[in-house]
Amino acid sequence: MADLETYEAIRRLMAIYAQLLDSKRLAEWGELFAPDAVFQVWGQVWRGRDAIVAGIGGMQPDLPGKHIILTPVVDLKGPDRALAWTDLSAFATTDEGISIATIGRYYDELVCQDGRWRFARRTVVMAREALPEGVEPSPAW
Repeated sequence: MADLETYEAIRRLMAIYAQLLDSKRLAEWGELFAPDAVFQVWGQVWRGRDAIVAGIGGMQPDLPGKHIILTPVVDLKGPDRALAWTDLSAFATTDEGISIATIGRYYDELVCQDGRWRFARRTVVMAREALPEGVEPSPAW
């Protein structure tokens, strides 16, 4: 069985991702990605940390929102690579109150660089969207 510290580091990466993004701490949020990372959502693809920060950061609403993530399923593929699947809900704040903006799942390829786990590839698949070609489906066990 793999080291529990590895699983905890990956779980922490997932949690910090949501907290930093919701707080619009985009420079720190960008450090969660490998320099050559790829991010895919809503039919768009960003390549490289700077492009991801500009693209995803530019999507963040003026009023604070909230990303809620559930417990990730993690499969270690070696000492410095892993796959993870994490369900999410995103809530939007409007003048009328709070509403569910979307629900979906993160499909992640992770890499450990310089002692820190980072996103090498993050694909977000929203409810009712088909799984993009080449994305590993969540495991059955």
